[in-house]
Amino acid sequence: MNQSHKSELSEERIQTSFLAKPEKKALLWMAPRIPSWISPDMLTYFGLLGLMISGISYYLAYQHWGFLILASIGMIINWLGDSLDGTLARVRNKQRPKYGYYLDHLIDAFGISFFMIGISYSNIITQPLAWIVLILFFITCINTYLATNTLKVFKISHLKISTTEARVLLIIMNIILIFCKKITLFGFTAFCLDYLAVLIILYMLIATIRSAYKNLTKLGQEERALWDK
Repeated sequence: MNQSHKSELSEERIQTSFLAKPEKKALLWMAPRIPSWISPDMLTYFGLLGLMISGISYYLAYQHWGFLILASIGMIINWLGDSLDGTLARVRNKQRPKYGYYLDHLIDAFGISFFMIGISYSNIITQPLAWIVLILFFITCINTYLATNTLKVFKISHLKISTTEARVLLIIMNIILIFCKKITLFGFTAFCLDYLAVLIILYMLIATIRSAYKNLTKLGQEERALWDK
């Protein structure tokens, strides 16, 4: 790929999550050690496989706690595929910005849908909460894609949290679920995943509204400045 094509498609990537620095070091260490026959596309589909494994495992988790361990393994597989594909392309100097952007986010959409369907029918969460999480996830994604195309800013994390932290949180929750699927707080008994889902819903609402407000303010200022010229 020539340099002009790279600059034409470049956008500012913002990654300020808690685990961003150690994650980057780990990915840069792993990428050069990936066998040459493994391509970035293969890693992308490997990430999708991880989400599918997790989704199926959550669906079966009510039958046996061992499926919660398998769900965590699926998340680790998803992290490897989803995080390493872009790093591998950059290390090998084989970036395809338009193709990679399109494929990666399309695969994410299919993957998270399969994942959330598995959770919603798992009998370890109140189903409407799972659907709300899925809807807000897509709204958050749409907001990110709009910012990428209008402001040329691709924000990977919001409020210091990215998908990496979300995976870690879910793995920790899976360990808790092995021993306890329901908990009583303030006299109210609910699934442990219900409490986590509420926190995720509040996080996505706050992060998306905050991001949209900042983006719209910046866009409004930029376009009003054109009126004065």
